[in-house]
Amino acid sequence: MGGIEFDANQLQRVQTAYDLMAEEYDILDHRINPFYVNGYKVLGYFVQKLSPHWRGRTVLDVGCGSGLQTVQFAPQAKHVLAIDISRALMRKVQDKLKAQGLTNVTLLQGNATQLPLQDCSVDFVSSYGDVIGHIQNYEQAIAEMARVCRHGGTVTLEYDNKWHLGLLYQFRELRNAITTRRRGDLRRWTYEYLNHDSKVNLTYKTFTFPEMQSLLNRHGLTVTQRAGTHILSSLIPDKIQDPPKERLPLKSYQVWFLQTIAQCDFHLKRLFPFYTFGYSAIVVARKE
Repeated sequence: MGGIEFDANQLQRVQTAYDLMAEEYDILDHRINPFYVNGYKVLGYFVQKLSPHWRGRTVLDVGCGSGLQTVQFAPQAKHVLAIDISRALMRKVQDKLKAQGLTNVTLLQGNATQLPLQDCSVDFVSSYGDVIGHIQNYEQAIAEMARVCRHGGTVTLEYDNKWHLGLLYQFRELRNAITTRRRGDLRRWTYEYLNHDSKVNLTYKTFTFPEMQSLLNRHGLTVTQRAGTHILSSLIPDKIQDPPKERLPLKSYQVWFLQTIAQCDFHLKRLFPFYTFGYSAIVVARKE
């Protein structure tokens, strides 16, 4: 896939990287990381829009991170199961739950390809934050989400889109995308720690919509909704919207500009053909 392969120790590499990120995972100030804040707004919208499918029921939050969606589910869900590979992030979730007095959440530290749950045991499965792209055996993870979801239940996930407007000036990635027909390619994401003098490079998988739809269909999941995130903002270079730490915090005019673009993106998120060119994509599927 474009000359890039998953790391031989992908699972351990991802776990270690997110353990180190845990201390700074929730720095959600627009002047620090507007790219993530803008994306979380769309995710929050879908959590609430889909509430008739999970309110009063059992929810599974796959790749829960520091619990950004977990704490949205918990006040109205019957029970929430939250799983992540990072122990440090699990501690962050635990702290949030305690601070908010939420007692209907079970935390599970583990691998999305081996969910420790019975068949058809949950009503709603959510996996937001581009979790699926970090998993080498991504189809097994989708199979597991489908397995534990009851018939008539909902599985919704966010994934990195193969095609986005930013490829117009990212010529290497555009070339790799063109050479991988009918499926997404592998790319590298570099994260610079704010609290450590180091960086980490992680391999992640992108998907086309037909590819993702096929994966879901193979495991009894039928797509009912789709949307895009970071549509127009994908045209903005990373060094501006997710800048190196020596350029933080952003200036007020930069924040205004990025928030304005993000507001446009928010209105375009479900409009064809705009959502097909988002940096990330969201799908909602029903288990037949």
